[in-house]
Amino acid sequence: MTRKPANPGGQPPAGFRARKAAQICAYFATRAGGRIDKLKLSKLVYLAERRFLKDHHQPMLHDDLYSLEHGPVCSGALGGMEGTGDPALWDSYIRRHGRDTIVASRAVKRPDLDHVSPAEFAVLQIVWKRFGRLTPAQLRNYTHTKCPEYTEVAGGSRLISYRRLFEELGAKDAAGLAQEVAAARAVDELSAAHG
Repeated sequence: MTRKPANPGGQPPAGFRARKAAQICAYFATRAGGRIDKLKLSKLVYLAERRFLKDHHQPMLHDDLYSLEHGPVCSGALGGMEGTGDPALWDSYIRRHGRDTIVASRAVKRPDLDHVSPAEFAVLQIVWKRFGRLTPAQLRNYTHTKCPEYTEVAGGSRLISYRRLFEELGAKDAAGLAQEVAAARAVDELSAAHG
């Protein structure tokens, strides 16, 4: 089965863990006081996914990763922030306020994050502690200079393969790990098609 990558911010890939992504977005928005800049949130989600891949060699979200003009993103998560996901799901966690602000629909605590594992939650805490005080521009600049899997693009997008990301993270068997991710995503896609 050949997967077609989603358009950045468009419809998410099959198997994308939308509820988990929405919960992660609500967590970061809550930590920011209930409101967070969309650019900042998209970078925090990407950095959390990147850190989880580094530590655990598997993705949290099973999302497509892209280089965009303002840095790398998790495509399905960005789509949820922009309103292209299931509104009933996303609106129960976050909603847009104007063009560039995301508001937590309610303050979330650890028990509300029932799709986020303890290991994933630990990574969210690490990412918030390390990056939560940075401005959107500082986070953008950080991902441009400290995420070597990112490719500079002007007005377009470029898929970031899991293999490339694993290579940049220094994984010993980047190709094998990327195949494991692809196999898990194929199972998710098959389950979604028959679900």
